[in-house]
Amino acid sequence: MEKFCKLFETEKHGQILVKLDVNEKGIPEVRFYAQPEGLSVCSIAVAFSDDDAGWDLADKAFAKSDTDFAVKQLEPIFKMADEQQ
Repeated sequence: MEKFCKLFETEKHGQILVKLDVNEKGIPEVRFYAQPEGLSVCSIAVAFSDDDAGWDLADKAFAKSDTDFAVKQLEPIFKMADEQQ
């Protein structure tokens, strides 16, 4: 069975979940989840085209997702959380 999610523990940002998924329109995406201090669970997604090339790109983006890549994708959310405090 292939992985569909990855969970990372970070000192600064806590848990980060990365999930290979399909959005409500059936489009492949890689979605990143975090719960910054002062906010509920937040997510941001990178969507791809709904064709073979898009699915391949989504698979590759998920495969290369590591802690650093996930933190980088979530930077806008972490910045917003910092500004709220």
